Amino acid sequence: MALLRARRVSFLQAQNLYLRLILIVMALIGALDASLRQIIALSALFLAFLLLDLSAYAKLLRGLRISLPFFAAYWVFGTLFRVPFPDLALFSLKLIYFIIVTVYALGNLTARQVLHDTTGIRKYKAGRKLVRYALATSLFIRAYASYFALHKPSAGTSIGALLDNLFAGGKQVFAQTEAIEARLDGILAELG
Repeated sequence: MALLRARRVSFLQAQNLYLRLILIVMALIGALDASLRQIIALSALFLAFLLLDLSAYAKLLRGLRISLPFFAAYWVFGTLFRVPFPDLALFSLKLIYFIIVTVYALGNLTARQVLHDTTGIRKYKAGRKLVRYALATSLFIRAYASYFALHKPSAGTSIGALLDNLFAGGKQVFAQTEAIEARLDGILAELG
């Protein structure tokens, strides 16, 4: 039984939180001045590393799907303002690369691992506040995601209805603040 559990833990889950954060920062810095060929090569390299944890591909597809409206707007405005095609393509590939790196680094991060890896900084008041803030942000994002998963707009939804749905989501998640705080305290007490 323990062997089966050991196989479920992937190579990516065993990485330290600080290594993950350093990887994201290095990827961002590296992508700022990279050429088209370098971005494609780096993306292919990270996609190959994601083969170590196939469940990350579903998260990657979800991240890319969520970013599609941004890319559509970017390309429309880029075309309207006559931005050269190579510049549009390079910036889009850089964003896709950053999404790939972020999913690689944070896609399978758990609260238990965050608390384990931040034991050293949680000894200090500022460190405890930072970790609490990060976990609370994660819980609020999940609450928003679950709300919008239940209240998806249809194809003929007007912009006014979309904004009403957005504000209703904010109100509902705000109403859950105490429950989210209690859940956060429970997580910190259980794992901390």
